[in-house]
Amino acid sequence: MSKIRTVKLVIISVVLYTLLSAPNLLKAVEGVAVTTKIKGTAVLRPSKLKEFSPISPATVLFDRDFIRTRANGFLVMVYLDDKSMLKVKGNTELEIRGKREGSGISKKINMTIGTLKAEISKQRKGDFVVSTPTSVASVKGTSFWIISDPQFGDRVFGLDGLIELLNLISGEIVTVGPGQTGTSNLDGSIGVMATIPQNIPEDDEETSEEIKELRIRFRNADGEEHDLIIEYD
Repeated sequence: MSKIRTVKLVIISVVLYTLLSAPNLLKAVEGVAVTTKIKGTAVLRPSKLKEFSPISPATVLFDRDFIRTRANGFLVMVYLDDKSMLKVKGNTELEIRGKREGSGISKKINMTIGTLKAEISKQRKGDFVVSTPTSVASVKGTSFWIISDPQFGDRVFGLDGLIELLNLISGEIVTVGPGQTGTSNLDGSIGVMATIPQNIPEDDEETSEEIKELRIRFRNADGEEHDLIIEYD
């Protein structure tokens, strides 16, 4: 990383911290996460809109926002309370659910299809939850991959900590630990086995796009939305 780029990222981090820490803005910002890196095609449908539009790095995400990545798409999003991180690979569709509870944010992802990596800080209240048409994965704080396919079911690859995996058809639950793969199938069967390393998805973060713009969306007391945009070379 060049010295110039390092300085830019430090400045942007300070600006973001200052904006989100200001008492008068804390009341206005209702976002739960922010995108930090983008590669390829990723689009966003805000909670109150019907149309999709391209996602820019540093876009604040809100409860019930819907994200879709194309085959070449990849994005990283970070939660604003504890820096928990999600990495979303191509051909993924998910809805972000999150509400502020005191100093923390309750976190849930409704995932229709695709591949997601979660690096979750220990939660102050409740679990971090990923829900799919077949399963529910719940953690207090850990790292894992989940692959969801509505035709074949789900696979969860434990990297660190423990994941509670529930099959919604049978109601059966298993615990997935580091080095283990949990499977949850459409027939209601569920199981845990040793992970085959070659089956773990590849992390695309190294080839993602550098942030060029800081975009923060605010809602005023009347519910109107406004964007604050900081651009830099």
